[in-house]
This record gives sequence, structure tokens and C-alpha cells, in this order.
Amino acid sequence: MLLSQNAFIVRPLNLFLMVCISLVFGISHDLPDYTSESCTFKISLRNFRSILSWELKNHSIVATHYTLLYTIMSKPEDLKMVKNCANTTRSFCDLTDEWRSTHEAYVTVLNGFSGNTTLFSCSHNFWLDIDMSFEPPEFEIVGFTNHINVIVKFPSIVEEESQFDLSLVIEEQSEGIVKKHKPAIKGNMSGNFTYIIDKLIPNTNYCVSVYFEHNDEQAVIKSPLKCTLLQPGQESESAESAKVGGIITVFLMALVLTSTIVTLKWIGYICLRNSLPKVLRQGLAKGWSAVAIHRRDHNALQSETPELKQSFCLSFPSSWNYKRASLSPSD
Repeated sequence: MLLSQNAFIVRPLNLFLMVCISLVFGISHDLPDYTSESCTFKISLRNFRSILSWELKNHSIVATHYTLLYTIMSKPEDLKMVKNCANTTRSFCDLTDEWRSTHEAYVTVLNGFSGNTTLFSCSHNFWLDIDMSFEPPEFEIVGFTNHINVIVKFPSIVEEESQFDLSLVIEEQSEGIVKKHKPAIKGNMSGNFTYIIDKLIPNTNYCVSVYFEHNDEQAVIKSPLKCTLLQPGQESESAESAKVGGIITVFLMALVLTSTIVTLKWIGYICLRNSLPKVLRQGLAKGWSAVAIHRRDHNALQSETPELKQSFCLSFPSSWNYKRASLSPSD
């Protein structure tokens, strides 16, 4: 069992308090004798579930099943059996729904059986704030060119009292350098959480570990390292999506522009010509207005170029008789 550095100092005080509380409330059961314990207990927060596990010191004793009982020291109540840990063959018990207060002391009794015969009985007192150890959450990492996505897997629903005022720590290691990242998710540890470690160096191996820190500076339990080599060309899904989106946008813009030109040509608003007539190229080179020439001579040329009656496009039909058009801008 992992305890804080001050746990051994606090233990005598806890025993003194337990004796006083027992005398005041008249609890009928005796305090456990730690020197004659035949079991080793451990209480852990595993995936935000309070899990009590045990192991027999005498391995020659083999129990077929166990029954767990407990009571709260501050309340004058008899021992109560834990329903999901009655006649269980497992060497652990989920007490999340039973032990809700982190400020109470819980007196626990474990009975071991072989058939109908009681082999042993162990007891222990737990103070969750002191005795609880915090196992790291499950997580995955995905490496890209210059960053790593760390996906921490939390339960979909986590009650606030089960979070024990914990802080999540993501530890990054590379070439002997260790960096700690502390995401600001305190008090909201539910559902999967993604943290991005960015500004990394390509072609470099990075390792990541995840664990919890408690305000009481208890010894932490770090997860095993997970490593990845950042290789060029490994773009994240968001970067790839951005590229695809850009290509689609350019394609749509080109399609709209082409459709617009085709539509305007079809309705006669614009006409596409390979080149302007020679006389107009010479006139435009001198700074004349092609539109002005068009407007000036439009009426005079209608009789010779009937097609102008139906043409409103910004071009100059090849049937114009440009020799009759005055080339003087003063005309």
C-alpha cells in the first residue's frame, strides 16, 4: 500500500482518534490488532472506482471464497455485509457505492472460507485520504510529424467525490529531457480527453507517461511508457482534412466561374473572340475607346450588319465595315 510521506506520523494520531470515537459512540467491535494481521490490504482508485484488494500472508492457506463486512467508525452501527462481495471467489471488492466519504474511517473485516469452514478473519481500518493509492488512467498516443496526440480514457460518468481533488499529469520524455504537462481539467474527468503535445522535433523518438497527482503529495503511480518516432509525412487528420477541403474549395470555385462564363455567353451577354480586328487594335493602341466607337457607329451600321440588332455582347462582330468608321476621336 502506498502511503504519503506523513502517513507514519499520522497513524498514531489516527489510532488515538479511533479509540476516542469508539469510547464516545460505544462501538461494540474491537480495534484490530495490527501485529497479528494475517492479510495484506490495499485500497486503490482504479479507473475512478474504489477497489479494495487483499492477499494472505500465509500462502499455505487457500480459501475457496470470501465475505467482506464493514462499518463506519463514527457511527454506532454493527458490521454490514457488502452485497457484491459476499461469498466471492475474487480477491478484491468494488466499494465505490459503499465508501462515499473521503473523511470517514472505515472498519473492515474479511472472512475467508473453505466450504463451510472459516479459515481466517482479518480486519483493518481505512482512511481514504491517507490510504488511497491512485492508479494511472488508460491512454493511447498517436504520433505525427511535429506533435503527439495523447488520448486519456476516462469513464463516461465520474462523480465529483470520486475524483479526490486529483490533477492529471502527462509526462513527455525525449533524449533524457523530461517535461510535465498539466491539463486544466481538474474536477471534470469524464469521457475521453485529448491533449496535444506540440512543437516537437521530427525524426525524434518521444515517450509519454500518464499519472495522477494528489494535493497530499502521496507517492504517484506512473503508467508504463508509450513511445513513438515522429516521422515526416505523418499528418494529423485535421491537417489532411484541411488539405482536402482546400482542394474541394478551389475545384468548386473553378466550376462556378466556368458555369458563369458559359451561361453569360449562352444568353448573349458576352461573346468570346480569338482577337480584335486589326483596325480596333490600332485604335486602342492610340488610346481610343472601343465602346465609344461601338456606340457612335452602331446606328450607322445597323443596315449593313443586321446581327447587331440582336447582339448586346461586349465584342465587335467580324461583319463590321470598319473603313466607314471614323478613326478621329473628335468626330
